[in-house]
Amino acid sequence: MFRFQLIIDSQLIGDAEPCILGTAMARLRGLAHLEDDRLGLLFSNRDAVLSALLAEEELHDRTTLSIAESLDDWLIHGYVYKGDVVVVARGDEDGSLMGPTLVSVVASVEYDPIIEAVRGYWSSVNSSSIL
Repeated sequence: MFRFQLIIDSQLIGDAEPCILGTAMARLRGLAHLEDDRLGLLFSNRDAVLSALLAEEELHDRTTLSIAESLDDWLIHGYVYKGDVVVVARGDEDGSLMGPTLVSVVASVEYDPIIEAVRGYWSSVNSSSIL
């Protein structure tokens, strides 16, 4: 089993419980590419961007990341916008959003090799544990 946590806006999120990572590896590798102009407000009004991600069904469905049990207390959205990988997160306790909206942005050219390295490591460890 693996522990899965994310660092978003310099904050470590997720618990320390072990979880199965198959879904996380697939979702983080295949983030939706979006062109919605409202996403450009990210640095001036991150709460407006989160509201759009929650209210607009197409944006919500394409960006919501239910990726690991360790992140069950977080609402997390991930997508690619204008060459950047964007992750938006907010605490979610029993359906009530809590705390500040956290945002991390990483250039796709930096993100892609990292996620491929993590996925490669996970795949090699996972396949060797089956043998």
